[in-house]
Amino acid sequence: MSTEHAPAVSRSDAGTVASPVTEGWGLAAGCLAAATVLGLTLQLTNGNLREDAIVGLTRALLLCLMGIAASRLGRWTPRVEDMLAVLLGGALLLQLQVMMLEHPGMYLRLSGNWPYAPLYWRLATEALIAGALLAGSERSRRWLMLALLGVHFSLGAWLLRTSPTPWIDVFVFETQGVEALLQGRNPYAITFPNIYGDGGFYGEGLVENGRLLFGFPYPPLSLYLSTLGKVLGGDPRFARLVAITLAAGLMAYARGGRLGAGAAALLLLTPRGLFVLEQSWTEPFLVLLLAATVFCACRYPRALPYVFGLMLAVKQYTVFMLPLLPLLTPLRGRQLWGLLWRAGVTALAVSLPLVVINVPAFMRSVVTLQLHQPFRFDSLSYLAWWVSQGHPQPPVWISFVGVAVATALVLWRAPRTPAGFAAGVAFVYAVFFAFNKQAFSNYYYFVVGALCIAVAARQPPDAPAPQGR
Repeated sequence: MSTEHAPAVSRSDAGTVASPVTEGWGLAAGCLAAATVLGLTLQLTNGNLREDAIVGLTRALLLCLMGIAASRLGRWTPRVEDMLAVLLGGALLLQLQVMMLEHPGMYLRLSGNWPYAPLYWRLATEALIAGALLAGSERSRRWLMLALLGVHFSLGAWLLRTSPTPWIDVFVFETQGVEALLQGRNPYAITFPNIYGDGGFYGEGLVENGRLLFGFPYPPLSLYLSTLGKVLGGDPRFARLVAITLAAGLMAYARGGRLGAGAAALLLLTPRGLFVLEQSWTEPFLVLLLAATVFCACRYPRALPYVFGLMLAVKQYTVFMLPLLPLLTPLRGRQLWGLLWRAGVTALAVSLPLVVINVPAFMRSVVTLQLHQPFRFDSLSYLAWWVSQGHPQPPVWISFVGVAVATALVLWRAPRTPAGFAAGVAFVYAVFFAFNKQAFSNYYYFVVGALCIAVAARQPPDAPAPQGR
């Protein structure tokens, strides 16, 4: 059944247009299913190439696309909320099962007769709280959500203690980049040791005498956040743990209700979430800022330009979100341009202090390095799968064509709501990664986060569209 809930459209002399809200429950259902399938798929191989992982990735992409295509279908009723809550409960049980059966990381240092006891009792506690969140009252849900966040934070802290030095280059980049910043040196002008012993993981000409000839490979905002993690928690990854916790909290309170809390729990219990934390990947920062952006669009639109600007500044590939901005906000015309320039100034303000010190070093480390990254045959991508079948390596521009097609589909079918924006981000980036020369757990963790945010930000007909100014 197709239902459109269209409040009156208003236009001010400043150019604001409040777009009609046309969001059914099909969007939330599709994103919920896609997040679950993709999370379980990443558990199969830690996000590396395998035939069954490609099948799981394909299913997740189709489920997300179906949710967007059916985003205007389905009328929100209490029974629909109950149905989706039951589906969320089932998804949480599936995720909990695989987390109980697999190691949460790769480099844990455990001892004692019951080394995994801290993991199991925390996971069991999280599961019980998540069940209470889905079944409890709105009043109790506020306190239960805080309890869930606290237990998950303690679980992440346990992981950081038991895996203090993971053997991965990203951890080296983070620790030595933070040290350089704290010592007053330019993190983009340093070099790093090549811990892998050969140059196969890097582009031609980027390894010499056992050193990697580039500096910190992420934008300045990511470095600032990692530095805060080191200063406040003794480990750059502490900032990622805080980011995951805050992201889940923002998701739960963006719209409230059982689905918001359940979607937050789905992110916290996604099977490879602790693995992403252990490996020191930066995607938790992007998940946090996407959750904060959607939260502001739902609750506090005055802050939206500045939070959106921070999101643009935290990763190199966030530029693909710009065409999707009309889905996020009802602003049009001059006020939309006002949002964009404020976001741009914010992104520049947090980035330029470290850029202008040595522009060539920054460009080499953050921009051109990405262009020289080699084709990874172990990527969870269709390009790597195609090569594994004996075909020649495809051109890398295929991923950008995929982004263009995915963006057009999203702008055509997705609702003009914060949930539609988050679902569109999930689909566009899932396509980008799936057709890229490199794609691993951390890339798809961001997609899982965006899908969960879309579920949390669903907009039933009684929820007013924000009239941001």
